[in-house]
Amino acid sequence: MDFRASAFLALAAPVLAALVTMAPARAENARAAPAQVARALGAWELSNPAGDRKCEVAFKPERAGPGFAIGFHADCASLFPAIGAVSAWSVAPSGAIRWLDRAGTAQFEFDETELGIFESLRPGDPTVYFLTNLGLAGQQPPAADEVAGIWTLGQPAGRALCTLDLKAELAADAGALEQRFALVVTDGCERSIAALGLASWRLEREILVVAGRAGSLSFRRETDGRWIKTPQDNRPLVLGRP
Repeated sequence: MDFRASAFLALAAPVLAALVTMAPARAENARAAPAQVARALGAWELSNPAGDRKCEVAFKPERAGPGFAIGFHADCASLFPAIGAVSAWSVAPSGAIRWLDRAGTAQFEFDETELGIFESLRPGDPTVYFLTNLGLAGQQPPAADEVAGIWTLGQPAGRALCTLDLKAELAADAGALEQRFALVVTDGCERSIAALGLASWRLEREILVVAGRAGSLSFRRETDGRWIKTPQDNRPLVLGRP
């Protein structure tokens, strides 16, 4: 992640924290994991399969009616008239991106087909719509064997808080088709981390999630190989190799 993206997420973090816990009128965003919302912020491109129609789209963190604010380049409406009713975006619990009208009805639902590339088919509309996250497309998602092993959890420029052993074996309670692996926390873990009862880890595309009986933490990998907690907040955490 470059400096501009990091700064953008840092500024957006308080808004995200509020929006993903909003009550019933925005229940869909409340169910979406904060990390799913954070990964969607920023610059996107809407296109057709041939690539001869393209326009820029911005996913913003500000609240807008039933979801979050969305910005379309001036030529988008003429290239893709179907977006005329779109006034907000949201993330479904599955990770799908939804474009909503003012009433909160989904006008588009984009499913992720590969990292950072989403596709939508609309009933009665012959066009296939592609939505590309310009910050993610073209990247290779991490593999489980790259992530397994010993990690130190701590503050970016401070002390270590805990040592985590991300096992290569599946968690004991993992389902038959579930890629959720065992995690062991060492003794002497800082109290707030120990209280989570962390016991498993998994990869959700490019996001690493460590989970326990009382909560979870999500991380995204930096270019230096460390993993930074996402979304960013007033207590940043980093996973690094000891």
